[in-house]
Amino acid sequence: MSGRLLPHALLEFTLARASARLESLTAHSIRQNTAVVLGRRFAHQQVAFQDFPAPEYVPLETTDDRSMYASRKSRSVLASGRLFPYTQDGPLTELEQRIMELKEDPVQEGDEAKVPAYSESELLSMYEELLAVPSRTETQDLSVVDPESQHQADEQALRGIVQSLYALEGPTDASLESQPLYTAAIAKLSEIVNALESARSGSDAPPLEVSILLPQEWLSLVRICVHNSDGRAAESVIDLMKRSNTPIAEESLDTTLALYADKGDLANAERFLAAFVDQSPSERQRDLHIKAHLKSVVPGTFPTSALAALHEYEGRGLPAPQRAYTRVINTLLHVRSVIAATQAWDLFAHMRYVAHPTPDPFLYTVMISACASRSLPPEPARALDLWTEMTIDKGIPPSAAAYSAIIFACARSGEKPYVAEAFRLAKEMMDGHRDAYGSPAFRPDRKAFSALLEGAKRTGDLAKVRWILAEIISESLDATRGDLPDPVSVDEGIMTHVFHAYAAYQPPFNRAATVVVDQSASAASSSDPSKTGDPTGDAKQTEGQSDSAPHPQAPLAPRIPQFTNLLPQSNSEVLGEARALFYRILKDVAPSALLSDALFSEQLDSNMPQAFENVRLSARLLNAYLSVHYAHGMFDQGSKLYHSLFTTLGVEKNAWTYVEALERCARARKGLERKPALRFAQEIWEEWQPVEDAWRRRMSHPDGMDARMVERAYTAKIRVLAMSGRLREAVQLVRAFVERYPPDVVKQVQPKPALRSGRIMLQAPRPLVRMYSAVEVPDDTVPPLLSFPEVELLHHRLVDAGDEASIRYLKWVCMAYAGALKGRKHATLRAEPVALDSEVQKRIEHP
Repeated sequence: MSGRLLPHALLEFTLARASARLESLTAHSIRQNTAVVLGRRFAHQQVAFQDFPAPEYVPLETTDDRSMYASRKSRSVLASGRLFPYTQDGPLTELEQRIMELKEDPVQEGDEAKVPAYSESELLSMYEELLAVPSRTETQDLSVVDPESQHQADEQALRGIVQSLYALEGPTDASLESQPLYTAAIAKLSEIVNALESARSGSDAPPLEVSILLPQEWLSLVRICVHNSDGRAAESVIDLMKRSNTPIAEESLDTTLALYADKGDLANAERFLAAFVDQSPSERQRDLHIKAHLKSVVPGTFPTSALAALHEYEGRGLPAPQRAYTRVINTLLHVRSVIAATQAWDLFAHMRYVAHPTPDPFLYTVMISACASRSLPPEPARALDLWTEMTIDKGIPPSAAAYSAIIFACARSGEKPYVAEAFRLAKEMMDGHRDAYGSPAFRPDRKAFSALLEGAKRTGDLAKVRWILAEIISESLDATRGDLPDPVSVDEGIMTHVFHAYAAYQPPFNRAATVVVDQSASAASSSDPSKTGDPTGDAKQTEGQSDSAPHPQAPLAPRIPQFTNLLPQSNSEVLGEARALFYRILKDVAPSALLSDALFSEQLDSNMPQAFENVRLSARLLNAYLSVHYAHGMFDQGSKLYHSLFTTLGVEKNAWTYVEALERCARARKGLERKPALRFAQEIWEEWQPVEDAWRRRMSHPDGMDARMVERAYTAKIRVLAMSGRLREAVQLVRAFVERYPPDVVKQVQPKPALRSGRIMLQAPRPLVRMYSAVEVPDDTVPPLLSFPEVELLHHRLVDAGDEASIRYLKWVCMAYAGALKGRKHATLRAEPVALDSEVQKRIEHP
């Protein structure tokens, strides 16, 4: 910028123009504000405005005033003392008078506004109301607020009915003593209605309503019959109301229909609807009809009839209420089948398209939980989308069940970003909803704790697992002192997650990376300075001694672990903590198992409190405890524990027990572990074969047994034989597998149900909008098969041995199964939907 200034004449001219512009803008804004304040008053009154006189000419007295650059001395509107440019002739309004009074008597600066004072109790009550958390329902079922008081009122009404009906017959009537009161009342009402019908049988006049009982008394009589599970009696009461031309209350119909729906009596429910309900049942009655369909089938069965009834109501233009859709979706999700799980998602999308666009909080919670279903891969992204839609887009406040569902959906994915999101949501659950006293509105329940443990164990975060276990134990101790109602106690599922976390934990101490230092050699070299100058010789000496040096030993764990803040630093410390936990469980649950030395040769009383009395010893828990020894212990420790654990505790083994033991044998280290692993695998295989035969012949369905478990068992056994050099036995085992599960069986596809049809239609008895296409639905009915990764080690050993015939056979097996699987995929996509009979339907539901 230049250091020169503008000429004085040009500078004065610029300032004059700017000041004139500023004054004009000020006057214009004042006129506008005045028009806003008094515009209505001037609009409704006729006012004669006087024009301002023209300004008189005043001659300039000096020559300076004639200068073009002289400063203007025009007075502004505010300086003239007039608020408005125009005034009216007439009395002032009340507002103008108050303004004038304020101008004459201004408020003193020392006067302070009087602020109302509130007491501490008033402030606390105000904040209690502001920060109160609204109650959120956790179910869609409609129930009586206090059923006990309702039943007492109905019994009192029944006694009054009986007394009024039998008032003329005396209190010692024998009929009242030999039958229930409601039966006696129905018998007397039947006599009265029969007499009325016989009286007006010869008359042509239209039947009139005869008030035998009050409407509330009829309803109480129906509820008493339903309470005694006497549906026929309730129907007879409704029939008497119909015959006496008494208006039938809808609650009477709903109460009777609910009795049949709860029992799963579909035949009587449909007969009752046909007899007493017209062609347009209410929403409650449609819901109960669907409920009767669901209750009539075996739990865990595909609800075909309920889906057909649901779509039938849609075709009649009477869609079922959202509670009915939720019942069917919940039932489908509990079938534990891929077809059922995908059908649940398709029904959810179909419901939003044809019946109910906005789900309620309960259905949102169910679908968020479905994102972590066991039948389908975890979908944390979809769960977060539903969560955002519910809480932000729809503005629905979340409940404790919704928080537990979204936490579990994120944690089960096992991916660190989603697991971190699960812990963030848990913190929001605790800190985001607090009342005036700072107490959280939601406390983590068992589902929330289990979900957090699921995520922590999948990421190998043992620190968080120990912290969560400490929190649960702390809640249990608070509950024993009476400080906390309804606590979360340590059970089988929680301890299973804990043992899995110990198995997945990687301690920082690595035996292979440990460098052994010869203390005598290092002391001699430090004492003789002449040897320090020849690093080559020292290196050769160390290299020569490395072969004969003993293998480094891991640091010994303390005999009794104390569970400090420091995580286990070695495999032995991990085993020590796991053994101490299991010892505490047995001490609280099965102390008789500690009398012998089969499981523990010494006492391991640590600083762990007594909080494991609710843990149930099951195969799942024992498998998790065994997995810790498989991952961190020596091979002989795991095999010895396998033989003694289930026998001592009297727990039956399941499919996971055999498969995990075989896979541990397949991971045997080279050297001293190979021969014991082969013997141990032979023992396990003898126990496994009867279980597999029973499953293959459909004689039984052991826990956790399916086609993929069969593949894992054969793969582990083939690997053990190949590592041990028994190639001929390994090839024979492959031949035995092919004979039991030939490739041609893989080509046979299951029939496609009519509900899974993908044809686009505007109206059909199936979902019209789907979330899973035919190519996105996994096939969980594929029989056991072998691919090249399962037999890769055997193939390498056969190549090394030069067995060309076995190599060609192995190649044919892999190609045959791969071609059969490819053909199965094409056949599944081209399959036409057909109506299934009960036997085929059962095979699809339980592959």
